[in-house]
Amino acid sequence: MITLADLIRKLEAWAPPHWAESYDTVGLLWGEPTRPVSGVLTTLDITPSILEEARALGTNLIIAHHPIWFGQKQRLSWEAFADRLIYELIKADIAVYAMHTNLDQAREGVSFTLCRALDLTPEGFLQSNAGEYGTGYIGRGSYPLPIEDFFNHLKQKLSIPVLRYARGHQTAIQRVAVCGGAGSFLLPEALKAGVDAFLTADIPYHRFFEAQGKVWLIDIGHYESEVWIADQIANYLRREFPTLPIFSTRLRTNPIEYWI
Repeated sequence: MITLADLIRKLEAWAPPHWAESYDTVGLLWGEPTRPVSGVLTTLDITPSILEEARALGTNLIIAHHPIWFGQKQRLSWEAFADRLIYELIKADIAVYAMHTNLDQAREGVSFTLCRALDLTPEGFLQSNAGEYGTGYIGRGSYPLPIEDFFNHLKQKLSIPVLRYARGHQTAIQRVAVCGGAGSFLLPEALKAGVDAFLTADIPYHRFFEAQGKVWLIDIGHYESEVWIADQIANYLRREFPTLPIFSTRLRTNPIEYWI
């Protein structure tokens, strides 16, 4: 019998909750630790369609990168999207565990996984805390790609039609810094590292000015930069619990669409 507590121990050995930012909501959001786990569904986001997928698969635990809420919550409001979803999940007897900014900082976490998704060989953290954990990752391509080829590579790998960017001075890209999610605060670290390009998401308008002429700063989209972590969590747990049914969602949870 594999209990929820058994899974939590393995997850927290990989990404301890105390690594999370102070604003974050991570760990077991609800669920009985001693309860047997019938199956696990991993996902970037939790949405009503994810709830239905968990039901269809017969899983009683969802592990998500993004928590359903941040900060303190005093009551549930039926009119609120997240609150109604919390109610429905609890009614369905499905436990929820979140690994957010702690998994951002873990070895082989979010940014490491993004490197692999882009066929970049991970070299190490962009910003490290004594080598134990850190933020962002630096990856290297097998050979330099001309700018146009690199952009096409990103669009093909990430399945997106558009990229926002500030132009750097480099004519080819090989050594790249990445940060899943909103990571433009790491631009000074990327400049210090001397990379050819820095990929992240949710880049503010004025941050592009800081990169202009220095490094190719490319906004690849929040969902696109992090969606890969669902498979990474599932694969990690499959190695630890080979007899447990573990699924990574096949659903696209990105609320953003593109008009081309």
